[in-house]
Amino acid sequence: MPAARHQTPPSYLWSVNPGLVESAPKQTHRDLFMLNADALKQLNQLKSDIRSTKEFAEGRVRGSNGKFGFVVLDDGREAFLAPAEMDRVFPGDRVRVSLTEEDQGKLSAELDSLLESDLKYLVGEYVQRGQGHFIQPREHGLSRWIFLPPKARGKAQPGEFIACSIARHPFKDGKAQAKVESVVGKPNMAGIEHAFTVAQYRLPAQFSQAASAQADALPAQLENLCAERKDLSDLGFVTIDAETTRDMDDALAVTKATAGWTLHIAVADPSSVIEPGSALDKDARARANSVYLTGETLPMLPNNLCESGFSLLEGELRPALVMHIEVGQDGALNGFEYEFAAIRSQHKLSYQQVARFIEGDDAAVPEGQHISLRLLDDLSKARASYRAGHSLVMEDRPDYELILNEQRKVERIEKVERNAAQRMVEEAMLATNICAGNKLAELGAGCFSVHLGFRDERMAEIRSLLQETMPEYAEQDLHQLDNYLNLVKTLESHSEPEMHNVLSVLKRMLRPGELSHSAAPHLGLGLAHYATVTSPIRKFNDLHNHRVLRAALQGETLPTLEDADTLQQSVANGRKADRALQQWLCCQYLEGLVGQTFAGTITLVNGAGIGVRMEDTGINGFVRFNGKKNPFEFDGKRLTITRGEERFQLDQSVEVKLAAVDTEKRRIALELVQADQPEATVEASEEAGK
Repeated sequence: MPAARHQTPPSYLWSVNPGLVESAPKQTHRDLFMLNADALKQLNQLKSDIRSTKEFAEGRVRGSNGKFGFVVLDDGREAFLAPAEMDRVFPGDRVRVSLTEEDQGKLSAELDSLLESDLKYLVGEYVQRGQGHFIQPREHGLSRWIFLPPKARGKAQPGEFIACSIARHPFKDGKAQAKVESVVGKPNMAGIEHAFTVAQYRLPAQFSQAASAQADALPAQLENLCAERKDLSDLGFVTIDAETTRDMDDALAVTKATAGWTLHIAVADPSSVIEPGSALDKDARARANSVYLTGETLPMLPNNLCESGFSLLEGELRPALVMHIEVGQDGALNGFEYEFAAIRSQHKLSYQQVARFIEGDDAAVPEGQHISLRLLDDLSKARASYRAGHSLVMEDRPDYELILNEQRKVERIEKVERNAAQRMVEEAMLATNICAGNKLAELGAGCFSVHLGFRDERMAEIRSLLQETMPEYAEQDLHQLDNYLNLVKTLESHSEPEMHNVLSVLKRMLRPGELSHSAAPHLGLGLAHYATVTSPIRKFNDLHNHRVLRAALQGETLPTLEDADTLQQSVANGRKADRALQQWLCCQYLEGLVGQTFAGTITLVNGAGIGVRMEDTGINGFVRFNGKKNPFEFDGKRLTITRGEERFQLDQSVEVKLAAVDTEKRRIALELVQADQPEATVEASEEAGK
């Protein structure tokens, strides 16, 4: 239709010369349609008008088990990211998005710009599909494969576990690329779980050449250092540790005093020979602490130092920080002094030996230690009683030891109840660190272990719950030590079971402990100050605190530690690695136990179901309730889930059956063993491993 050809389109789209169209029908589109300045201006104005009507926000991307994701906005809201949008980002990316409100007030997001991306490295399996080569990552929330170009594959082979760097971010076109940095190993390699975990969390496994050379030279200096110091060996120090422990960093002795006891604690002293800024110091700072993975230790200092040179080995003279603490008959700490001296441990005793002695077996330990160990037992009981009345005592829970076979898989799990010897040593270490915390707070320097109580974002829920149960505490400042302490002690001593559940709920709303270069209370222990000094060959913050105490004693400028946050992140990373490894190994172990029943305790309650810790193994699984016809009702304030007469809450005992194990995704599914629970079905949940 020729007439239609001569109709002029709106001027803001393009400008057309009709005569040119008629006379040169074979010319290119670019020659025929030429944007003019007015059209461009109107187009830009249109875009600006559209953008001005949208709501923009910034936030961080969170992945899911599916192809979709979410953006957790800075104001706390959460917006849905469709799969096509999720393909353009990685979990953890910080982005700017435009928001659209959907049904029922839910938000969806469209990506506007990428602000930052922290994902530079990932570990996973090398997979090949046809001509395509990819890494299948094991990162949480990253559920897609990433392309490996031919020149980026190195010598890696399909089927191997590999570590890769991100070579191309997918924001522009959704096409991410990775480059192989190293081969972790084959899936059937003995200990592949450990190697994979070390690679995934980038745990430092090797010391620098300079640090190793420095470590080799240090033991020769220790003999001269000890010769210059006062020898306090006559106090009768002994070490009390696990039978297999080699890095022994503390030894104990007790003498009777007029109004109680004097507790003597000798702590290994690497601070006197490892200078700040040295190669060894830099490596230790990067590690932050020794990481105790199941069946493997990644030490903060080279083994020749932590297991020999500095370790308080039986019969060997070693440099030490020695603290002398006056403990009253009632268990109160009445003062302390400290000095840098030398000591020789008389015996290496195990927890089992000392526990048997305390229980009446005199032959369990050398006769020369009987008096000192009985004094230590009396002192520790007095201290435990005093702390129960004046601070907070943590719940005594069993430990679980994973016994590995030659392939470094779990052969069995042993439940180990804490014994009297462990409680004795714990009281001695707590007393030492309380004194150190008070001294460092007085000096205004050091690295403190602080616990600031409840999470700020949960305070509204906490006050609402307290308003209904304990209104006298609802408006108090619960970040203050006295108020927090009174609240917890009141709940602990309450006779009503409902109040015990309130305490369990409040404990789930606590923030984790952290390291700080500023003195602050440790609400979890109910203490004004707390700073650890008892593990300087395992923890860098303890090593730093030794340096501060020594500088104060010698009248020197006190060293500072401004990167406590970095230390904390490294410590947390090591703990995450150990949990991830344990979950993997435990999933493998449970594969052969599907169908068996276990006694359990509820450790988690949410709208989907309950998390349960199996008491024989300490392993956590999840029971998902899916009864749509007769659903459960979740009370987020009290963390209970109910249906009719059925009610589940924290710390409740239940019996469960192991229903399924997904080792690939590290998920453990349980079901309740209850005849009247036909609609309680099972489904694995990521909460199982937390």
